[in-house]
Amino acid sequence: MRSIHIYCDGGFGNRFNGLVAGLAIAELAGLHPVVVWPCNNWCGASYDELFATPAQVVERELSSYAPEKDKFLFFTIEDHLGMGFPFQSPLQMPSLDGALDYLRSSDKDVHFHTPLIPAFLEAAVVHAQVRKLQFQPALVAQAQAFMESRNLSEYFGIHIRKTDFGSNGSDDTNLYQLVRDVPHKQFFVCSDDKDVEQRFGALPNVVMYPKRAYVEKLVDGTWNTPTADHSGRVYACNVNRNAISVEDALIDLLVLSHSQIVSTSNSTFRNTALLLQSVRRAMAAVPS
Repeated sequence: MRSIHIYCDGGFGNRFNGLVAGLAIAELAGLHPVVVWPCNNWCGASYDELFATPAQVVERELSSYAPEKDKFLFFTIEDHLGMGFPFQSPLQMPSLDGALDYLRSSDKDVHFHTPLIPAFLEAAVVHAQVRKLQFQPALVAQAQAFMESRNLSEYFGIHIRKTDFGSNGSDDTNLYQLVRDVPHKQFFVCSDDKDVEQRFGALPNVVMYPKRAYVEKLVDGTWNTPTADHSGRVYACNVNRNAISVEDALIDLLVLSHSQIVSTSNSTFRNTALLLQSVRRAMAAVPS
């Protein structure tokens, strides 16, 4: 049976999107899924530290595939390392039929990567895969215990993406004024920036999950200092997310997904919270 290597890259939101899409495509195309989940500066937590759903998981960096590039059909958004292989981007594929035709065009195993869920996957297909992915019960329990301890039922959720997002980050100044000016409303605020969380945490109508660790810089410089990752790719993203910071971020994500989510930045983290929320609401709408 042919395999599809689902390369999960970047931070948790990007990885979750790629994982969900890859598992859906594996099922639709009749391919055996292999989850490629490297622990690196983008995400220091392993698959098993975050998910309870059994899977065949390998911790391989993208660069390790370079000597094997001729063994794969690449269904990926780009040739990240300049390996020179032909590929098709799942984000530019207009239809599911087109995607399946491309996958059937070779008898090689597939190397798949996308940080976003392709538009050709129907919502019902995506939702089905999200429901199958179970987070580690201990992390879910911590999120639930936090919500219960803070009496969170009807509340607004704000995710403030900063650090390597630079000028594309959330406008925390206007968001602070918004929260401050409606003291009768309750807000859950989460951010990858410790200073931002401390400022918002001083407001009486704000609750935040007490993090054990935050994202750090990988090298000296700014958050956007060009930095080589573990596969040698250089990005203006000087980040290092250890396992504990990723676990805490996932707890933030779960709490955020139960809120009325305020529109802030277009980060995959916030959009993943919206996806989890939509799946939960769709399940609640199904008659028992």
